[in-house]
Amino acid sequence: MKYEIRRAVIEDVESLANVIVESWRSAYSSIIPENEITKFLDKQRRQQQFKRFIQDEEIILIGICDGIPCGLVFANKDNDEQLEECGSIYSIYLLEEYWGKGLAANLMDVVISILRDEGCRRVSLWVYEENVRAIGFYEKYGFTFDGTKKHSRFSNKPIELRYILDI
Repeated sequence: MKYEIRRAVIEDVESLANVIVESWRSAYSSIIPENEITKFLDKQRRQQQFKRFIQDEEIILIGICDGIPCGLVFANKDNDEQLEECGSIYSIYLLEEYWGKGLAANLMDVVISILRDEGCRRVSLWVYEENVRAIGFYEKYGFTFDGTKKHSRFSNKPIELRYILDI
């Protein structure tokens, strides 16, 4: 499959919201309680978030295959943990039918290149411990678990693991 990866623009907010909402349904239905996940599935709310992020010039890339928006990555050259010269990947989501078909690696390649150009020497991300499929992708890509764990804000307190990649 051939993908187009580009920076998202305001006109993409509906597509971005669709990708994140549908991928949350696919990826987290067995991790996050149903009564709590539903508030994250509001496409209007997600559109407003992405509009704000794009206006603030955050790093948001959209992946398109045959004209269909099917993936996204959201990152920043800063991080919440005060790690030196370390950018953060906050979200990387794909529609389920594109899992395992090379899109995630393409998105990752482009976002890491951008973060490197912005002066980052490392990249961090958090992943649910139960999200074995995603962990497998991150480890195959070269990320390593640095030993840091935290409990998620959801009522069942799923554990999140921090992964780091030297770039």
